Amino acid sequence: MAEEADILGNHYEDIHNWTELVHYLNTTFSLCDVELDEGVKQIFLFLLYLLTFVFGLAGNLLVIWVNWQSQRSKSSINLYILNMAVADLGVVLSLPFWMLEALLEYTWLWGGFLCRFTHYFYFANMFSSIYFLTALSVDRYLTLTSTSVFWRQNQQKIRMGLCIGIWVMSAIFPIPDVIHMQLVDTSDPVCMFMAPFETYDEWALAVTLMTTIIGFLIPFVIILVYNLMTAYHIRKSGRPESRRHCRLIYAYILTFLLSWLPYHATVIILTLHGSYVFVNCRFAHILYFFYEIIDCTSLFHCVANPILYNFLSKDFKGKFINAVVKYIPKEKKDGENPKENSTSVTDHSVVITKEPGTLPNNADNNIPKIKM
Repeated sequence: MAEEADILGNHYEDIHNWTELVHYLNTTFSLCDVELDEGVKQIFLFLLYLLTFVFGLAGNLLVIWVNWQSQRSKSSINLYILNMAVADLGVVLSLPFWMLEALLEYTWLWGGFLCRFTHYFYFANMFSSIYFLTALSVDRYLTLTSTSVFWRQNQQKIRMGLCIGIWVMSAIFPIPDVIHMQLVDTSDPVCMFMAPFETYDEWALAVTLMTTIIGFLIPFVIILVYNLMTAYHIRKSGRPESRRHCRLIYAYILTFLLSWLPYHATVIILTLHGSYVFVNCRFAHILYFFYEIIDCTSLFHCVANPILYNFLSKDFKGKFINAVVKYIPKEKKDGENPKENSTSVTDHSVVITKEPGTLPNNADNNIPKIKM
């Protein structure tokens, strides 16, 4: 391993431009070639992108429609869920470009503007989705446990301010990466990260670490801590449904971890390889081969979020039924009082959407309730 590092290091010092770098990579990997089928990978990657696109598009559009139809989503914790669905939808809408790029062996056919804009659009929505999920984890815990009068009186203003702040921050975070995305005209046009050659290693490492820290480590710590505290509080309440809610909370944490940990670990290893550390040549070759697949599987959260935070929620099921009822034609019978028809429909909606606080007083109503 030490001899391999010395050999690669000596050759690496002789590289002065992009042409020499490409030649270096080609000759290096030819020394430790691994039999991997690019054609099979491209087909598998295309199908993976396609499935993520179809299910992510359908799921997030349904979440947006149901929450938009519900009056309560504008004045409750569901504000985060609505914004998260919009962000996930933005990520999903960028997938056709990556899908076709993979199928065309990474040839970029859509010009220099879309080379930068699609990357910006993807990363801005990715950061937004992650931070709406983070804010939701904190808000759920505060809603369940906080006795602060200020929080109870101003929680909706705080939520609105946080949502605006998240969109603004997410619009800024991708800029260091996107300004170096360029359309490179080789035999076929390729959209790729192209920092100045002399400082490429520093730029690549800085962008990778920034993305990992603000896009994974910080959010994951917050999500982990607040979700575990929420699960502890729910379990301590001793309610019959507490075990189910705790399992759902653990699923939130595990889904985020499995979606993003492999991606960030792979990116860091590939960024450090060659300039800062040297990994086994065959292992590096395998990582480069599977990088696009790992990148695509990180998009699993766009499919999982609508399921975990909406479809498994009784509150969402009630809002879905309520939204559908609005579009069901109401038949009027001869001699029937229209006012009575209107009252029966209203009563049906109230039964579906009524908050716990509107029920008659009992012991349970004094315990804060959380929507899972």
